[in-house]
Amino acid sequence: KMLEKFVAVIKLTSGEEIVARISELENMDKILVECPAMMNCQSSQRRPGINMIKIEPWIKSGKETTYIIDMNKVITTSEIFDEDVIGAYDKFVDAYYNGVDFVPTPNMTRDMGYISNVKDARKVLEKLWKES
Repeated sequence: KMLEKFVAVIKLTSGEEIVARISELENMDKILVECPAMMNCQSSQRRPGINMIKIEPWIKSGKETTYIIDMNKVITTSEIFDEDVIGAYDKFVDAYYNGVDFVPTPNMTRDMGYISNVKDARKVLEKLWKES
């Protein structure tokens, strides 16, 4: 029997930290891990002082969504309550596991790193090319 699912960070005995939607498998000493991802914090080279979260698949050779991990391989788990982290994780899951195209929200600004969409940038660049 499965208990309630929640987004959590899992620290494994291998040293890996995984973010996933998890639930405990009752009376089995295992956890069910759905859509696992690894999150790394990277500082921006273009913008000193700005850190970005990079999210990538935990298992890169396949799109299996569900894994079972023995609790003896887990050091600790901690539920994530930060809505920004959960939102970023959910967008990753949609894009990587569910094939949903990521469309930047219209209110993204240059300060947030948004420059242009491909269609608009192509028009501007083609116009510059023709005028040169």
